[in-house]
Amino acid sequence: MGDSLLSGLGSFGLDGLEGMSLFEEEKKEEAKKAAYVPTEKDYLLEKTQKCPICDTEFKTKAVKAGKAKLLRSDKDLRPVYQDVDIAKYDVIMCPKCGYTALSRYFPSILNVQAQKIKAKITPAFKPKPDTSEIYSYDEAIERYKMALVNAIVKGAKASEKAYICLKASWMARGKAEEIGEAHADYQKTKAMELEFSKNAFDGFVAAVQGENFPMCGMDEMTINYLIAVLGTMTGHLDVAQKMIANILQSQTAGPRIKDLARDLKDEILNKGK
Repeated sequence: MGDSLLSGLGSFGLDGLEGMSLFEEEKKEEAKKAAYVPTEKDYLLEKTQKCPICDTEFKTKAVKAGKAKLLRSDKDLRPVYQDVDIAKYDVIMCPKCGYTALSRYFPSILNVQAQKIKAKITPAFKPKPDTSEIYSYDEAIERYKMALVNAIVKGAKASEKAYICLKASWMARGKAEEIGEAHADYQKTKAMELEFSKNAFDGFVAAVQGENFPMCGMDEMTINYLIAVLGTMTGHLDVAQKMIANILQSQTAGPRIKDLARDLKDEILNKGK
């Protein structure tokens, strides 16, 4: 093709270029794109945040909207994405005063809560340099622990503390999956996951008794389902069965949450056999 298209250029002294391929560069670019495997850092950006307590502006890692591909969801609604665990980046930490919270809660803090953070967190806080391109699971777990201690100190609602524990359990599970069962820390990591799950269960049970819905961005039936899953995971099968019954008898629960509840009910029945 190259010979026929460019033949005759010898009259301009370009006879050495007569055999060039018309779309060679485009083919090379397509081959490069096909061979490239995205990494976690490809999904991240630096986002500017302003601390509502000390007014410090700082950069924090965040996941680019709409870039990550959802592969599946675990029973406790943990989303699993291709190439990146977006929950690693859901904690925002002020590097000056130490105020830390999940992204949905970070901007909103009452003055009385801010004073508690200033009194109990800030004086002892020692910031760590954020120099890594991505967060490891250990770093993510540390950040969730910081969010949890902040929530305790500021007197957050039970639902917020439960939600932090739930997402921290996802971090421990992610680490366990990453290191594998043969790793020396595997059992320790799974024990950490279970401990966070137990506290998430306790927190959500307390929350439904004293808070209004929606809760942590979730409606009543979703929270009931989460309690059922966490109850199944932590040995509270009586509570789990009660929550499942509430969902299946509900006139407002959607078909998806009812299907999930039926699957969980079957799992509990199979465990009892």
